[in-house]
Amino acid sequence: MALQVKVSEQELLKLKGKSIIITGGASGIGKSAVILAHAAGANVTVADLSEDAGESLLAEFKERILYVKADVSSWSEVLNLFTKAFEHFGAIDVVISNAGTHNFETLLDDDLVEDGTLAAPSLKSIEVNLHASAYCAKAALHFFKKYPERKCQLVFTGSAASIIDTPPLFLYCAGKAGVLGLMRGMRKGLPSDKITVNMVAPWMTLSPMMPDWIREKWGDLPANDSEGVAKALLLPALRPELNGKTLWVAGNDIVEIEDALDETRPQWLGSPLSAHLDEGQKRMGITSPK
Repeated sequence: MALQVKVSEQELLKLKGKSIIITGGASGIGKSAVILAHAAGANVTVADLSEDAGESLLAEFKERILYVKADVSSWSEVLNLFTKAFEHFGAIDVVISNAGTHNFETLLDDDLVEDGTLAAPSLKSIEVNLHASAYCAKAALHFFKKYPERKCQLVFTGSAASIIDTPPLFLYCAGKAGVLGLMRGMRKGLPSDKITVNMVAPWMTLSPMMPDWIREKWGDLPANDSEGVAKALLLPALRPELNGKTLWVAGNDIVEIEDALDETRPQWLGSPLSAHLDEGQKRMGITSPK
């Protein structure tokens, strides 16, 4: 059975004194995470392309906040972000790789190049949603290892689209499924037992930018607000024993699904194949996530 998790206001106070990087932190879910973390006493580095929104956060909070303009699909800009955060606040405790986009969906477009042939699809969505997660992962592990005695957490913002189909967001689904694969690929091979990696998978999340027609179709089904998802993003920093988990968020309820998937594997894979898989992993020295 999937585990449902609640985050209390009191628990958020565990963030006091932690140094946290949040990409895509000047708006939406990321901004809500910034607000919650800062209010709890954390030192927060915000990465975002919007200089106006970033400067607004600096003016609002004044202290324990750093804004770095960064295109997370650029390795050099991600490395610059981490370097500035480290220089400004010292050790980095938590990295939330949250920046993402559902734009640049061009697989259905029949646009042509100058010679009249079909244009290649834009892969910018993959770059922002997946490549940036890999960049943040590499930078995070590098800076986490500078203080090996500290417990550090890497958190990815995935999506319901990491797990279920959401057409016509084909490339978004591909990128977010890749984020889930990245988390699962890392969780058993981290360089230290003090480092964890987890992913948050928000389902329908309401925002001021959402068109009215979507709200009307969705009706009374559970929906998140940005603060509800932000609490899930901060949960691994509050409970550092969590590792390799997918935190599905719907109606602001947080449900951990990886354990339930593992427990029911004999049902959906079959008992013999499931047993063979366990033995194969054991022989390869791959242990269960801690």
